[in-house]
Amino acid sequence: MIRFLQKLFYAVFLPICTGLLVGFSAIPSEYYYFSFVAFLPLLFASDYAMAHAKPLLIFVFQVLLALVTYFIMSFYWVLQTANMGFLVAILYVIPFVLLVSFYVYFKKAYPKFAALYFIAAWLTAELIQANFQLGSPFFNLGNNLGANHKLIQWYEYTGGAGGTLWVLIVNFLLFSFIRNFSSSFKLLLQRGLVLLFVVFAPIIFSLSIYAGYKEKGHSKEVLVVHPSTDNRDVKYRVNIYELMDIYLGIMLPELSGNTEYVVLPETAITNAGWVKDFNRNLVFNHFYEYTDSFPNLKLITGAVVYEEIPDVEKIKHYQRIPGIRFSENYKTWYYTYNAALQIEKDQAPQLRVKDHLVPYQEYAPYPLVMPRLTPVGIDFQFSTRENNRMVYRANNGLQTAAMVCYEVVYNKLFYKASQEGAQAFFVLLNEGWYENGSVPKQFLQHSVIRAVENRRSIAHSSNMGISAIINQRGDVIAKTDSKQADTLRQEIKLNRKVTFVARLGSYIEVLALMATLGLIAYIFVMKIKNPRL
Repeated sequence: MIRFLQKLFYAVFLPICTGLLVGFSAIPSEYYYFSFVAFLPLLFASDYAMAHAKPLLIFVFQVLLALVTYFIMSFYWVLQTANMGFLVAILYVIPFVLLVSFYVYFKKAYPKFAALYFIAAWLTAELIQANFQLGSPFFNLGNNLGANHKLIQWYEYTGGAGGTLWVLIVNFLLFSFIRNFSSSFKLLLQRGLVLLFVVFAPIIFSLSIYAGYKEKGHSKEVLVVHPSTDNRDVKYRVNIYELMDIYLGIMLPELSGNTEYVVLPETAITNAGWVKDFNRNLVFNHFYEYTDSFPNLKLITGAVVYEEIPDVEKIKHYQRIPGIRFSENYKTWYYTYNAALQIEKDQAPQLRVKDHLVPYQEYAPYPLVMPRLTPVGIDFQFSTRENNRMVYRANNGLQTAAMVCYEVVYNKLFYKASQEGAQAFFVLLNEGWYENGSVPKQFLQHSVIRAVENRRSIAHSSNMGISAIINQRGDVIAKTDSKQADTLRQEIKLNRKVTFVARLGSYIEVLALMATLGLIAYIFVMKIKNPRL
């Protein structure tokens, strides 16, 4: 019986502990610091796997158990937007299980490379999440630390991957320290000092950067509109002109002669019509008419937009792609876009289409090979646009970029916008679908991280979630989560300088990928030289 309980402890209980610790520390938890010890139970469990004839099989089970536990804790909110999608979204764990599990092989055959492989493999799996339709970088480990933005000011050099790297290195150093606790005092002291340095050096460095950072650029006034329009009974049922009147009624009393941008949330304009008709769009003209006394005003807004497909037959299997539809009224095939617009008088409206759509709600992943899953709420089935704008350019030369909702988790979009000249960001969200109060906090924490990574001010506009204005240090300088209509008016700095990480992109993950492939290649070479390994 004792032996059975011992097996249960190492094979099941410890991996579940890792899953729970990672889940408790996941964005937007105030217990983010659990991340630094979260992997200890799994690493000790790997010792148990090593004692068996088939350690890889045992460790695969342990890693899977840990990740499924974590998945259930962190992803249950997906049920509010995609019921069956929650079950399929568990495929998120696949890259981690397939890559990280080989850690025990290195631990047995090449122990000096074991920790390096685990860390590189985990970072590689995070890289895959940003390029895998069934995955998501939403819960990458480095995002957890955004709960205390004063500790991650160095993200402007490393991005969120630097946080993941820090977390994993600390876990392994602590694991090594505990395992070798009975070593000589000198060796224990050396390991302890290294551990303390790795824990506290980034913190001290970050606090130093935070204290000394001065915001860059000219100040411009931004008005964020927080309309709190009910999604189910108002927003998608009311005439678009009535909706615009609601928005105008909220914003007009708050506008000043200095207001440069007014920001509305995702899909605020529920029908912006056809792209080809933008220059004679009556809804836009309605806005121009009521804001005529503010000639420098620019509206940033989310919108649902349609575009004809002239040669639809050139698209293979177009009739089976959910995002392509046929209009009986107009007798044409068309795309539907979840878009962000900049509307400015005496300038053609500027369109940017949402690049990263929410799986199972806004698009069907791999529609030609996977069954269609019915989402909860409104089934939009949006499309992406091949020739897409990244940066808006105003008449007075200001350059900004707008990201739509789920895109805020993709730091590569923000890097690209910074490289192309965006001086500030707008994040547009429609969080009225979520009853879980943690979801708006998660999106806000992502905006905070993007602000630090890029040193850009962010106007974060939500419908029925959290609206906020964030400065270049990641400070939330204004915020509202009211269920009633509200506004935030604040001056923000528009910065032109591109940060180190925005220039280089996901270089840490790419280096990790190279290390992972190199170590795997090393295995094959050594296996050929010595088949007994």
